[in-house]
Amino acid sequence: MNIMNILILIVEDDKYMNETLCEVLESEGYNVESALSALDAINKIKHSEKTYHLLILDYNLQYLQGVTGLDIFKMAKENDPNVKAIMISAYGKDKELKEKAMTTGIQAFIDKPFLITDLIDTVDNILRHSAPQETASQ
Repeated sequence: MNIMNILILIVEDDKYMNETLCEVLESEGYNVESALSALDAINKIKHSEKTYHLLILDYNLQYLQGVTGLDIFKMAKENDPNVKAIMISAYGKDKELKEKAMTTGIQAFIDKPFLITDLIDTVDNILRHSAPQETASQ
């Protein structure tokens, strides 16, 4: 899969963090869209004709009480069972939350604060392993 064809949706309600993640991933060559709220993310996932290959989700989202990044991932999986996700959260010390995220199908859980290079490496690893393997023609 060509990196230019990959579309990432960042769901982070902290505007500064959202903008930073977008800028960094765009500088790596990815196509990136963002949502600042759970409602915005739900609308983009449900009503967009685009296919998101990877979601980067904050667990604790404000402005739509009771809806978490994990809930958004479950909804996205209903639309596209192949979608991948990374959960980022300041609640990373909560082992039960991490376990729940991983059993739901989240590929990685990153504790806040984190090094941006760790996020880039995680994104690259997930997308590289989910890309169809190319075989040499005979």
